[in-house]
Amino acid sequence: MASSVVCTVAVQRIEVITGAGGRRAYSAEEKIRLVGEAHGGRGAVAAVARRHGVCTSLIYRWRRQLKSGALSVEAPAFVPVRILEAPPSASIVAPTPTAVAEPAPSVERRTALAEVVLANGRVLRVAEDIAPATLRRLVGALDGL
Repeated sequence: MASSVVCTVAVQRIEVITGAGGRRAYSAEEKIRLVGEAHGGRGAVAAVARRHGVCTSLIYRWRRQLKSGALSVEAPAFVPVRILEAPPSASIVAPTPTAVAEPAPSVERRTALAEVVLANGRVLRVAEDIAPATLRRLVGALDGL
């Protein structure tokens, strides 16, 4: 009688990854583009993440950074500042009053102003003691107009 021997060979799949390893660095433009692309209906973030090989958590993180203002295309730069001698009467934006002791009536108090020229050409003049959060909200609101 003839005997047949069955020989099984295990086949393994090997994936070869080429290119630079490690973390990928995304530019601000790429992050904003991916967040904009993921701004859609249900499942849009997962689809964009899958298409570009990015974790969905990164897209959500970049979205939060974009909303908070921590992520922007513009690089920080120096801004020219000039000090005005006399404050213009109609264009002063003053902060909300706080509990500050009033100076004696015989002492004249002058408030120094800061002038901010926005990217869209608008000029914002504010008191020097304005709260940074208030100034950030004003600039954000007026720069987008």
